[in-house]
Amino acid sequence: MSRIAAVLVTRDSQDYLPETLASIEDQTRKPELRIAIDDGSADVTQNVLIEAGFTVSNATSPAKDSHTRIAHNFLQGVRAAQDAGADFVILGDHDDRWHNTRLEHQVGILEADPSIVLVASDAFLIDEWGVAIPGTLRDTFPVPEDFAEWSKRKRWSYALRHSLATGGASALRPSALVDWSVPSGWLHDRWWSLHALRHDALRIDPTPVIDYRLSADQQVGRDNGNQDDARRWIWRKARTGWTSATRTRQAARLIRG
Repeated sequence: MSRIAAVLVTRDSQDYLPETLASIEDQTRKPELRIAIDDGSADVTQNVLIEAGFTVSNATSPAKDSHTRIAHNFLQGVRAAQDAGADFVILGDHDDRWHNTRLEHQVGILEADPSIVLVASDAFLIDEWGVAIPGTLRDTFPVPEDFAEWSKRKRWSYALRHSLATGGASALRPSALVDWSVPSGWLHDRWWSLHALRHDALRIDPTPVIDYRLSADQQVGRDNGNQDDARRWIWRKARTGWTSATRTRQAARLIRG
């Protein structure tokens, strides 16, 4: 029987965390492992996690920039899950609501096809009060329906210009890639989706598996302009940009494999 780990990264998350934890508890297929990496919370976040059965570790990343630090924290969680014997890891943000069939659905995809390393699912949108916002993440970051039928070159060209995965709606097989390390300046979901695509191991899943919360305290790098429009907010939150010569070189090395 497969062992599933739910992995969360938190920081001062007491406001929305209980709702997230309740949605994990309500899963039709339960996680055997519950792991959280907490990045210096000053509130009761760690106590809430422990009461919900999570093993909590303090973040060890020395990174100063938010993108790299978040990536390090999720990588720490994935490695902890793998060390604990997890076959599959379900990633989560501290303030999203998981649909109760999320684990059953995403793990079912991974179990059915051993070649898949990363499942990138869709998500409905909610505001900070939990009220639905029209559209889904995939509306903001569209992936053509025939993407899987494209040539490798065409898929790669598209992936360099478009985000394919959002970490909070993703599931992965931690043993499948030798090195999950994320280069400095990247977000984990963007790099891992490129890595999986490079190895023909990415599954673009159209099914919404979470309600993705748009709230000011979830924002990566605060920017007042992000809150005016939901889609603009998501885009500016998730994009890592391609103006960096360093990132371009890193992607080129990944292409060469």
